[in-house]
Amino acid sequence: MPGRGPVLALGLVLGALPLGALALLLVRRPQLAPWGALLVFATSAELKLRVSSTVGVLKDGYVFLLVVLVVLLVLRRPTTLRRLLPLALPLAALGVLVAMYLVDPAGSHGSSWLFGTRLLIEVLVLLLVGLLLDPHRSLVHLVGAMAVVLPFEAVLAWAQQAAGMDALVYQWGYEFGAQVRTTSSGGLRVSGTFEDPFQLAALAVLGLALALFVAPRRQAWLIGVSAVAVLAATEVRTAYIQVALLLVVWGVRRGWGRQATAFGLLAAILGVLVLATTTSSVTPGAPAEPLLFTLNGRLTSWSLAIEGAESLVTGNGVGARGIGSTRTSVVASAPAYDGSAPDAYYAGNPAFLDSSYAQVQSDVGVVGSAALLVALAGLAVYLARICRAGRDDASWAAMAALIITLFDWVGRSSLASYTTGFLSLYILGVLIGATTQREDPR
Repeated sequence: MPGRGPVLALGLVLGALPLGALALLLVRRPQLAPWGALLVFATSAELKLRVSSTVGVLKDGYVFLLVVLVVLLVLRRPTTLRRLLPLALPLAALGVLVAMYLVDPAGSHGSSWLFGTRLLIEVLVLLLVGLLLDPHRSLVHLVGAMAVVLPFEAVLAWAQQAAGMDALVYQWGYEFGAQVRTTSSGGLRVSGTFEDPFQLAALAVLGLALALFVAPRRQAWLIGVSAVAVLAATEVRTAYIQVALLLVVWGVRRGWGRQATAFGLLAAILGVLVLATTTSSVTPGAPAEPLLFTLNGRLTSWSLAIEGAESLVTGNGVGARGIGSTRTSVVASAPAYDGSAPDAYYAGNPAFLDSSYAQVQSDVGVVGSAALLVALAGLAVYLARICRAGRDDASWAAMAALIITLFDWVGRSSLASYTTGFLSLYILGVLIGATTQREDPR
């Protein structure tokens, strides 16, 4: 933009000072990394709105900083990599997935490919960062950071609820259809500092996982009450199912296996009844249909990931469909926060696959999908073995975090959303790493 060069240069210089100080701090105390992760990934959307759209690169810079710290750690103590040996199969499968994205067998290496591949690599790198960067002590700070960030989000969410829809859009500057949404019954959904209410609800569910399994009592109560307040403010149905899954895992951990199984079956039956009796229109003006038969249009959306045998094998190309297809340039412009709703994508629109698994299948085909599923299954088997041995609560928290993340990805447009991508895999890495570090303290 003409005339703004000196201003941008000054901003870069001023921004480099706190980033440099943060880098020096993390070199000395890498266990503080969870504070930066939660603060950066939770507030990026709000900062983009209040400061500048270029704030989005802050998350990329923070991920790069964490990678540098891991490299320095491995150079000083190469034996640290021994912690990854029990996870050789899932990590190798994730490597295959990354390779498929880099090759992009059915597409071209344009801006959509760059967008999708960059975010996927960053998310998977955060899993490694959590595994290696002093996870045992990082877990303590992760709980502490959650005990600060989640209560703040709860207070802000209910302040947004009190302000009302019109004030949020025309005075606070939020975008209707993005940060501000409504339920099918007309209730208001708010998003705190996130891009949408679903990401805020996902943070609350992750917080509950920490509260149930690894947080000290006072922090557990603070996180738990805040999570309930957030869930009430966001009214996300998927989050309620995730909470039920958390309670099942918690019940099994407490030795109430039969009761937890009975609760899970009862919750599943009630869920089917709710889906069968709740109706919704897949597109505006369409007749209302039971959610059980359409999953609110998701069955239609998921079917767009595959078109014919060739599409099944090689995919449609990275970013050809789904969220990546909306990226037509490498540098994204700031959204218009003028109170108007963003372009809506409904079932049947190729830009709306509405599932992380469908997105991977569309991007890189059956090999990429198989690699992802093998990696997730490998993590689940590893955690199940450790949980069965009853070694520590961190392994149970990791299992809970993995289960709710796998479920959330069913209806999440991308693996790389701030919460269920960046934060969930980083938190999962810290929890698994805390377990493996106890087994091999090197």
